[in-house]
Amino acid sequence: MKNREYIEYTYKHRKIVIFLAEKYFPNNVELLEQLKAHDMDKLFTYLFYAKKDVHSVHRTLMPHHENELEKTYLDYVEMVLDWESARYTKPDKPLNAYDTLYKYYPEMEDNILPILKEMGIDKPSLPDEIDVKEYALSISNVSIEEIKKEMKDYIDLMFN
Repeated sequence: MKNREYIEYTYKHRKIVIFLAEKYFPNNVELLEQLKAHDMDKLFTYLFYAKKDVHSVHRTLMPHHENELEKTYLDYVEMVLDWESARYTKPDKPLNAYDTLYKYYPEMEDNILPILKEMGIDKPSLPDEIDVKEYALSISNVSIEEIKKEMKDYIDLMFN
């Protein structure tokens, strides 16, 4: 399968983003609904296109990334969850959301810092959270069947 390792990684990443959202924003139904689509475009486009093309198009078209698109509060929350999840799923990106903000996006402080404060993660170099780390380990061996089910469920959601 084309890009299998990126598809598997994206699946795991999505699961961590949703896990973090359920942990920090358990009653925010609108956010949890929005996250059903988090990075789903990547799962599908990896089937047909090279990683660099998928990455570039995704970052340009998704409001949870730094780009020219107008953003809502929920888009900024999704951005924070995306950054925070990276340290659990990307060995080459060990920074937490706070450190990511100040290293790469300090101009976004006014929008992001209040969210980090709301989550209680507004400090540099925070250690990994045990529950998140354990959850990440529990999904380390994902099957193609699980990924296919995720993709099918998303298609069903879009057509209902």
